[in-house]
Amino acid sequence: MGWLFLKVLFVGVTFLGCLYPLVDFCCSGDTRGQKPNFVIILADDMGWGDLGANWAETKDTANLDEMAAEGMRFVDFHAAASTCSPSRASLLTGRLGLRNGVTHNFAVTSVGGLPLNETTLAEVLRQAGYVTGMIGKWHLGHHGSYHPNFRGFDYYFGIPYSHDMGCTDTPGYNHPPCPACPRGDGDGPSRTHERDCYTDVALPLYENLNIVKQPVNLSSLAQKYAEKATQFIQHASASGRPFLLYVALAHMHVPLSGTRLSADRRGRRPYGAALREMDRLVGQIKDKVDRTARENTFLWFTGDNGPWAQKCELAGSVGPFTGSWQTHQGGSAAKQTTWEGGHRVPALAYWPGTVPINVTSTALLRYETRTTLKCWDSGLENHGPRLQRLETSRREASSATCLGREFPDASYSSDRSHTDLPVGNPTC
Repeated sequence: MGWLFLKVLFVGVTFLGCLYPLVDFCCSGDTRGQKPNFVIILADDMGWGDLGANWAETKDTANLDEMAAEGMRFVDFHAAASTCSPSRASLLTGRLGLRNGVTHNFAVTSVGGLPLNETTLAEVLRQAGYVTGMIGKWHLGHHGSYHPNFRGFDYYFGIPYSHDMGCTDTPGYNHPPCPACPRGDGDGPSRTHERDCYTDVALPLYENLNIVKQPVNLSSLAQKYAEKATQFIQHASASGRPFLLYVALAHMHVPLSGTRLSADRRGRRPYGAALREMDRLVGQIKDKVDRTARENTFLWFTGDNGPWAQKCELAGSVGPFTGSWQTHQGGSAAKQTTWEGGHRVPALAYWPGTVPINVTSTALLRYETRTTLKCWDSGLENHGPRLQRLETSRREASSATCLGREFPDASYSSDRSHTDLPVGNPTC
């Protein structure tokens, strides 16, 4: 069982940033026969400072703060990329974008996706006997074989890309609001450029290969995700098989906040209201894990990249990582940049009895894979050529650092020296 747990951590190591405080659990000789369950919750565009446990000014994440107190909080954790699709591709493949082929976001009009020769975390675990489920934003290709059901997930419920990439039947619930879907047969514009909204494609909601609602109702989407996630945990636990559940939230890409949520006594409306809604959703999933499979489930929460600075007051907080030089030159230190606010994200690990409680870790700046490989080499040979290919790729990359210091266009380093130019100037 130890090699399997380590493989899971290792497959996601590019995104999960060298989770070596947990490697000891895998290499300690634990030979329990029961395979662990894995729940990965991924927030969208959530800032490092949006987590109250990270930043005292934030008071909107009671459930996440409780999870931090009951588990491990990673205070120097970095996503593999500062944009959506590349970060998600790295999460599922354990490979940086220059290796897995995903170096940009996929659009509504994109015909491709995560290359089909890439092995995903879900495929690894399904081959090992796991029930696999994905709920939420996919954003790795929405045509044909790029669909989640063909990338290792037994069950899928969610939207194919971001919730502002298509018109909906609740346009006022999206802040800033995108136009409602056009009525009649008129040929409207394909995109509203000033708000980055697509108006001629209604945002679909999928359950497996079927579109169950189009356009999606954003006002009920969070609750639908919570219901489907808890149902999956219940059914998978009842089956007696281990499970992987990957929940990619719509929050906090742009706030989802109707009138009933907008009253915010802390002055962060509507962002604060949406942050609390997301926190409640995470709390529901954690509560279900606690009631169903607490002692054998590893729960991981993190974000895909930093906040979207161009949304101004509707964006999240980078905490203290404001990138003073960058912003003084007219740029941004958040999403879409290699500055710290663009890829430094909240991260929490929770597993009662296995993950230490109320501790923090800062050891997440290195890309150390050789120690990892030594722990599970012996378990690889019986698990197929695709995993061997993944292993070969990881060996080739073992000398790289977590944020790509060997690449000339990556400017982050441990001494905080920067060489990149101003990027993503927000007009706020």
